Amino acid sequence: MLFPSAKEISAEIGTIEINSIRDISRCFEERSVSKDDCWYLLQQLFGFHFKPSNLTEPFGPMMTDGDKRTMIPNDLTDEQLDNLKVTLEEVDDPEYRARVGDVLWLRRKDPNAARIAVEAYLEAGKRIEHPKNWTSSMERYERAVRLAQQIERNGELPKTILVHLEDRVIHYDGSDPLYFSSRALEFLAEFRTGDFTVLAAIAGRVAKQSCLDGDFQRARIYYEVQAKHLKLTKKSDQAEEARIAAARSYVEEAEAHEANGDYMVAHSFWGKAIRAFRDRPSLRAETPELQKRYSRAGEKLLSEMSTISSDEIDLSQYVEESRAIMRDLPWVDAFYELSSFIPLIDPEELRKTTEDGIAKHPLHTTISASIYDASGRKVGVRPSVFTEDNEEYEKAITGLMVQNAEQLRHLTIHAHIAPAVRQIIEDHYVNREMLATVLDDSSLIPPERRELFYQAIEAGFQWDFSTALHTMIPQVENALRHVLEQQGVTPVNVDNDGVEEVWGIERILSHPQTIETFGDKFVFELKSILVERLGPNLRNLIAHGALPPEGFKSTTAFYLWWVLICLAAYPTSGMRAFLERKKATAPSIKEN
Repeated sequence: MLFPSAKEISAEIGTIEINSIRDISRCFEERSVSKDDCWYLLQQLFGFHFKPSNLTEPFGPMMTDGDKRTMIPNDLTDEQLDNLKVTLEEVDDPEYRARVGDVLWLRRKDPNAARIAVEAYLEAGKRIEHPKNWTSSMERYERAVRLAQQIERNGELPKTILVHLEDRVIHYDGSDPLYFSSRALEFLAEFRTGDFTVLAAIAGRVAKQSCLDGDFQRARIYYEVQAKHLKLTKKSDQAEEARIAAARSYVEEAEAHEANGDYMVAHSFWGKAIRAFRDRPSLRAETPELQKRYSRAGEKLLSEMSTISSDEIDLSQYVEESRAIMRDLPWVDAFYELSSFIPLIDPEELRKTTEDGIAKHPLHTTISASIYDASGRKVGVRPSVFTEDNEEYEKAITGLMVQNAEQLRHLTIHAHIAPAVRQIIEDHYVNREMLATVLDDSSLIPPERRELFYQAIEAGFQWDFSTALHTMIPQVENALRHVLEQQGVTPVNVDNDGVEEVWGIERILSHPQTIETFGDKFVFELKSILVERLGPNLRNLIAHGALPPEGFKSTTAFYLWWVLICLAAYPTSGMRAFLERKKATAPSIKEN
């Protein structure tokens, strides 16, 4: 099929309103009749995943699936590149000229095409620039300046883009409500362009106003970029004052959350304040006081959790015993102790206890019960145990086991795990580097995913179970598939068209190899918390955004984070060595 002429391409683009490059891709898609025609080629060309900060590969595939992917620039043939070059000289639309010129630069190192692309990116950015919907224009400005730097490092072309960015920052004068100006200020500092005194003053005004408005994240971003511009004016003392203000904003944010009674979030920001103060020499003397406020917020956090009542049970003895076990332990021992000092729930013992309870108190199990999830939706019905249908009986027993397990978890958190974690964070500053020392050889964690695990576990030590579980649950699901693959199981379904779909968590946990590898205790804990519809069902609630904020403050969320730590810790050489040391002194230790 003949390549479309410049006139045909211009006519197609002229029929649409362009707000993003996706509009052009969809326009070409409508003209395409098959994957072999040139309109489809153009649709793919304008469907690249745009990564303007990546100098060498600014365009990636829009989709990948195993070893399959959509088009990238390297897939274009010489003939196709020749055809694109012809249209570059004749199509006027800036989005088109930017994309085609950039691709010709990447494939052929054509400096003329690159200059066309830079000028077109600038024009395209101006066309769609908006103070609220700012990201698309800024992506074009960023690619323009980085590409211009590649072909004319000390020439006028990069200055053209940077001068435009400086003009826009001065034009908005801090009135843009989001991050257009802050991003522009970052580029101006990076490429050392502009009136740094004027730009620093704008950044400082925005930062101060953002603090007054309670938008502390925005304030920190502007304080940091203000410091960069002040440093470029040789005003190091003022630059340090800006960074100190950024650090103190963490304290303001923590206090604001405490004032609203949200101690989980406040606790996280006290931790961030401690890290920020440690980075500033003039603030380090204040960190002990921050540590006290961090601990007080942690203590109040537990009372904020939504739990079932345990008022009639005095847990003080168990709390003190748990803290005593952890007190003054070296970090490595403290972590492995946390991962092993309380046994997981034994499903066989739980079933026996549940059936004994039915025999002693049958009344509440004679009728069915509606089950509601943490978002308040009815998700199932637990049948009566008095049935001759074996499947219905098992469903009823499962529901009651999950209910009893939740009560056990509630007590375990308050009596043991929460006090132990609190003691650890009083004795140790837990960060990702420390987590690497205890988990770096975990056979559960794929090497390329370690940082994500450390990030999630660190968040839990800051009582931020929302961040922890949003990150950790899908990573553990992938990690379990990874373990199965290492053992010769292929956790993938393939349909008649050869389309592959990885197993979900329910099938993974039901596979005999998973049970053999991790044991029935781990499998029960994961199944009953993550996917059991008559239980918390946290995996599905979180995946679908159905778990309300208070759900992350529950003892179940805390307990799941602990179980996932145990899961990651057990297959490590450090844990094996730790358990051997404990066996030498306490042969009766009960392992998970």
